Amino acid sequence: MKLHHVVMACLVGLVSFSGCMNDNKKDVSKERLKSMAGGELKEVVAIGGVVSINGSPAAGVNLFLYRGGNAGSPIKECRTDEDGKYCWSTYLACDGVEPGTYLVGFTHIPNPKKNGTGVDLFKGKFQDPTKNKFELKVEAGAPDDDVNYDLVTK
Repeated sequence: MKLHHVVMACLVGLVSFSGCMNDNKKDVSKERLKSMAGGELKEVVAIGGVVSINGSPAAGVNLFLYRGGNAGSPIKECRTDEDGKYCWSTYLACDGVEPGTYLVGFTHIPNPKKNGTGVDLFKGKFQDPTKNKFELKVEAGAPDDDVNYDLVTK
C-alpha cells in the first residue's frame, strides 16, 4: 500500500510538472497586452541609440524620460548596456514610447547596489532635464534607432 502512494505521488508530480512546461511560452498577444493595460494600447514608436561620455560609448548610464517641460517624476527609465546602447520600452522590451516631445535626464551609476542606488559619476550634472535641455521628439510611424547622446563632462 505504501508503494501505491509513492507511485501516485510520482504520477501527480509528473503531470503537474509537464503542465508547467507548457506555460513557459508567455502570451504577449495584443489581446493579452490590452487586458494587462486595462484597455486599448497606445501607439508606441521604437526609439533607441547609444549614449557616449566624452565620445566613448558608456555602460551603466540611466536615462530618464520626462513628458514635455515637466521635470517632476520621470515617466520612463532605461539603462545602457555594455556597448552603451539603450532602447525605450512601454509594453514589451524595446517597443518604444508614445509619439510626443520629451526631455531626457541622465545619471551614470556603473556599479549600482542591489536596490539600484549608487554614486552618480556625473554628480547630478545631467540629471535635471530642465537644465541640460536634452530633448527627444518622437514622431508617429517614424522609428529611430539612431538617437544618440554624447555627454561631455570635460
